Amino acid sequence: MSKHVLMAAACLLMSLLIVSPSRAADPAGGFEHFITRDGDVLKDGDQVYRFIGVNMPGLNLPYDYFYGIDERMILPTPWEQEDGFKTMQRMGVTCVRTWNLSIAAPGEKNAERFKCVLGPGQFNEKAFVAMDHMMALANKYQVRVIFSLTADHGDFLGGVGEYTAHRGKPRKAFFTDPQLKDDYKATVKHVLTRRNTVTGVRYADDKAILAWQFGNEMERTRPGEEIQRAWQAEMAAYMKSLDPNHLVAYGRRFFPDKPDPNIDIVDYHYYGGDWLQKIKDHLAKTKGKRPFLIGEFGLESNPKKVDEFLDAVVDSDVAGAMIWSMYFHHRDGGFWHHGIITQEGAKSYHWPGFETGAKVHEREIMQSMREHAFAIRGMKTPPIQAPEAPQMLPFDDMALFSWRGAAGASSYIIQRAPKAAGPWNTIAENVIDSTPCYRPLFADAAARPGQSWCYRVIAVNTGGRSEPSNVIGPVKIQHAVLADEMKTLDLAAAHSPGLKAVDKDNYHFAEHFYRAEGKAGDWLTYAAPEGLTLSTFDISVWNCPETPGLRVLVSADGENWRDVTPEPTVRHLTPYYPHGKWKNMKASEQRLQSTDMPSGMRQIKLQWPADAMLDRVELSFR
Repeated sequence: MSKHVLMAAACLLMSLLIVSPSRAADPAGGFEHFITRDGDVLKDGDQVYRFIGVNMPGLNLPYDYFYGIDERMILPTPWEQEDGFKTMQRMGVTCVRTWNLSIAAPGEKNAERFKCVLGPGQFNEKAFVAMDHMMALANKYQVRVIFSLTADHGDFLGGVGEYTAHRGKPRKAFFTDPQLKDDYKATVKHVLTRRNTVTGVRYADDKAILAWQFGNEMERTRPGEEIQRAWQAEMAAYMKSLDPNHLVAYGRRFFPDKPDPNIDIVDYHYYGGDWLQKIKDHLAKTKGKRPFLIGEFGLESNPKKVDEFLDAVVDSDVAGAMIWSMYFHHRDGGFWHHGIITQEGAKSYHWPGFETGAKVHEREIMQSMREHAFAIRGMKTPPIQAPEAPQMLPFDDMALFSWRGAAGASSYIIQRAPKAAGPWNTIAENVIDSTPCYRPLFADAAARPGQSWCYRVIAVNTGGRSEPSNVIGPVKIQHAVLADEMKTLDLAAAHSPGLKAVDKDNYHFAEHFYRAEGKAGDWLTYAAPEGLTLSTFDISVWNCPETPGLRVLVSADGENWRDVTPEPTVRHLTPYYPHGKWKNMKASEQRLQSTDMPSGMRQIKLQWPADAMLDRVELSFR
């Protein structure tokens, strides 16, 4: 970490600028000033405005889109969005960049689930209400927003290509065709003149918005430099005519010698190469002309390089830098995820960092982000505050459950008691919620049929412990449970020597982290707890060349086995965005669920008839 100026005023600045997690500012009036431009500097009133920020694409649309899984292609809830803003607040982050306003393809089914633009001049009110909540929260938690209006490169959820497809015209026509320009302007007008249904404030009057950005990486189509500049000039003038309050930002890689008078910010995205040299080169091009910010940087697993880069940002005239990318907690427990399919091991970051992000040094990079987010404002990094209480989610029948996580929690303590009043006993510590993904987070394998238990969880980080969560229970246990996410093979009674637990290429497997990789002849067994017999099984297997991918056998004595393999339920998955090298990619998931379980069975064996990945085993006992 470099030495930074203004340390003597740290305590005063912290008292003025740090928003505590419990503060709830007026959503309609969270900021005093619009951000303005003074030459090549951003200003908040008469103060220079600089930031370390994040890209958080899930704030306004679903970003775990790779396979287009139905239950994930949904809009975020206000609770999820607020968890995102609480996360940024705890990190010291004061600016976030949204992903583009998604547009449906012609004839796209179920576009109303989350697409903002359904067609030229046609808008999805449900999606815009979600953005209204986002903007209300941005004011509440004092986070500025860079609002991206479409996408050229990276149009995974719709962008330039969809605008042109609706009119049956080639992609390059987006920048020249009068009808297509009017279609884009219709979207711009709808956004800028919208009145927020939560706060009552027009977007054009919302001080939380730092800038409107034409779109993400608007250089993919390459219609020609003069055409591109003419389009930018026309659109910027139109934006300023509707909204003179806000700045307008280029969409990456545009360094004009004579900037357009209506375009205020130059930005660039850093992936690969010498980041420190790039900063010098880009500042030289923009000095005295326009503020320069780094709208995305990332896919870098070397924490030393990230730390040195952030040092250089803080110690230079760069207005701000924003990491790609972060996600927040899921409404049903755990986190939202998305893998970066262009680089093995790369994934969305989760604050404060977890062992599941060890390949990309998530903890170290997240901590560096926090330190620099305060340093760029001339502030000493404050101590970590204890998390708020998590929220237990209801369950019944067997002790397999989840909770809504607390922003900033690094782990959880699981407690149970015979009554809500106690006495409470800790049954697990250091439980993380970054995995399992989209599945129940915890199984109390010691709970037995006939028992009744109350449960609660406590969030923990380096700042301390939260208050306990709400209590669920007493729950009368009908079945004991074993849930094996295949992180190791330790829960199995025995297995063949060739079987191994793996953690790789997780985006191929719907973001689930761990699998047991087996070949023909491999096997795995589980045993019922003492005094109990097998009741049900639910097994998930991936990428099987045969149907079924595994054979399932049960036994009362471990010697005589009975085949109970059910007909699998198969889900075939193909990429939601089937372009480039992902065009022909596909995967299949098989679910093997028990139907008629023989009585008295105490062991279960899974056999591999061919290569397959065992993803999860859930067993219940009675």
